[in-house]
Amino acid sequence: MVVLLIKMKLAVLRHSMTGQRAGQMLTGALAGLTLAAGLIMLAGGDHPVASLPFDLLGAGFALWTAGWLLGPALFGGGDETLRPEHFSLLSFTPRRLAAGLAGAAFVGVAPAVTLVAFAALVVVTVKAGLGPAATAVGVLAVPLQLVVCVLASRLVTAALGQVMRSKAGAALAALISAAILAALHSLWVLSPLVQAALRTGFPSSFTAWVQVLPSGWGLVAVRAAGQGRWLTTAAALAGLAVLSLACLYGWAVLLKRRLTTRRPSGRPARTTSSGWATGPMTAVAARELRTWSRDLLRFHYLCFALCYALVFCLLPLAIGAPVFLPWTGLVFALWTAAISANLYGEDGTELWGKMMIPGAARHDIRGRQLAWLLITAPPTVALTLIMLALTGQYDLWPWLAALVPALLGGGAGVTVLVSVLRPVPMTDPHRRGGNLLENGTDFAQVLLVLVLTAATAAPAYLAVRLAPAWAGPAVGLISGAVSVWLLGRLAAARLESSAPELLHHLRTGLPPKRTRTRPLPALELGRPHLPKPDLGLERLGLDLAPTGWRAYVIVSLTLCWVPLVAQGIVPALMLTTGKVTRSWFLALHLPGHLQWPTIVAMIALGLALLTTGLGIGLYYLAKSRRAGAEPDGRP
Repeated sequence: MVVLLIKMKLAVLRHSMTGQRAGQMLTGALAGLTLAAGLIMLAGGDHPVASLPFDLLGAGFALWTAGWLLGPALFGGGDETLRPEHFSLLSFTPRRLAAGLAGAAFVGVAPAVTLVAFAALVVVTVKAGLGPAATAVGVLAVPLQLVVCVLASRLVTAALGQVMRSKAGAALAALISAAILAALHSLWVLSPLVQAALRTGFPSSFTAWVQVLPSGWGLVAVRAAGQGRWLTTAAALAGLAVLSLACLYGWAVLLKRRLTTRRPSGRPARTTSSGWATGPMTAVAARELRTWSRDLLRFHYLCFALCYALVFCLLPLAIGAPVFLPWTGLVFALWTAAISANLYGEDGTELWGKMMIPGAARHDIRGRQLAWLLITAPPTVALTLIMLALTGQYDLWPWLAALVPALLGGGAGVTVLVSVLRPVPMTDPHRRGGNLLENGTDFAQVLLVLVLTAATAAPAYLAVRLAPAWAGPAVGLISGAVSVWLLGRLAAARLESSAPELLHHLRTGLPPKRTRTRPLPALELGRPHLPKPDLGLERLGLDLAPTGWRAYVIVSLTLCWVPLVAQGIVPALMLTTGKVTRSWFLALHLPGHLQWPTIVAMIALGLALLTTGLGIGLYYLAKSRRAGAEPDGRP
């Protein structure tokens, strides 16, 4: 059975290695091999302290394993090439089905790249001169660590899928994914500690923690073999084998639960009346507020925004830098806007009901804006006031009083406009399962909303910088109100003029240009199960882009945040507030007369990467839609 499932997966991969999917696999393989080469170089390099390469590899293996375990929580669902539901009607026991799917899980780019990365264990053994016996132990430990990674990833993904069927589970998953993403965006905090450790070595407590984690058991085995402690070597290798079997057994148990439990857990939602909802707009707002509190997907996104803001702004306290604390509310508002960018895509074909009511588009847009402000504004203001009181940086009040209303108004306008102009089709709410990991994230849409929402605060920022102190808050209030009114009006006009095309797009997943080549079925409510979004690359039209341009778009959109935020906006905030922590910020290590020019150059470089990446992607998106609009429906 394992051989049969492996052949099935190879056939699926072989027939799907075309166009955009092939580009994704190639790009992912190159990125993974680059990181694996970095680990191998660390293992084979010369270091001032003998134990340093083992500690560095232990940290690297721990991060790599964490990527396997928690990556699906960020990107949605993991590898679902062969879904267990495809075999639910066959007479397989859950344990046998789990064994077959586990064998197929080792077929793919990610396991192959991980095997190359874990080969650094053999390299460091040879480099340290631990002897042929320790090298043989390393060769045995490499595949065992790979097995632990893959099976533990399946177990954690299945467990999160079950946990996220309740509000508590959705909040827990949001905390995990937000902490990971915020930590990745704040790695500069660890740079002083890493620089010191590279000179003098890591403390003994760090070494102990690295050895305790299962990702470091292979290192423990080879070092013990080199010192002749064979009992420790056998215990470490046996621990990897036992952990693999435990993960396989646990996955089989959760697999059975997945195939027999289809709906989210929890008590039914009670029907409540909203006395303040006396008009069409307030009725829509009341409906949206109930959706935010009852829909697990919306609730998960809201918890993610709050957890990300707290972790991102509190993490620099590890090096005594409270520079981000007063801006916690603004970070929350930005991310709440980003996760609200697909309001109509999340509702699915429910749009047909609004098409039947004349003038419903305007009330629906305004009601959604009101609900978004009611959800976002109170936590934003509360976080801002609390953090400002804790830090005592009251001199920042012009900035906060200007940027908070500007960003809130910009978010309320940008979210509804992007939801109408660039919706991402999703499965209708009543057809979704309880596993929120099955709902992927379109990162191109998230990135677009982040940039546009931040851009709406530009007038308020310039007013604070160039005008008297009282002008900033006034401009912030005016620009926020204008954003809500103008962008909401544009969204309502677009919804009224293109509702049939938008409904067909949400029902079928085809771009709007293609929908004009065939008639729209008369309010057909059923639709096929739509594939989940694939990180936004297909939405950018990169399936028609040459490999070089495709790689440039991915690299530019991934790295643009380093010069734009890490080397530009963050040191600019430090210089503005007077709370300077040099760390790895290039501008802060230069003479005073060169600091601001360097910051401006970094921001310009980041904006150049961002705009060119988005521009090339949108160009090929337009090209893809023009090709899709041909009469025969083929490019």
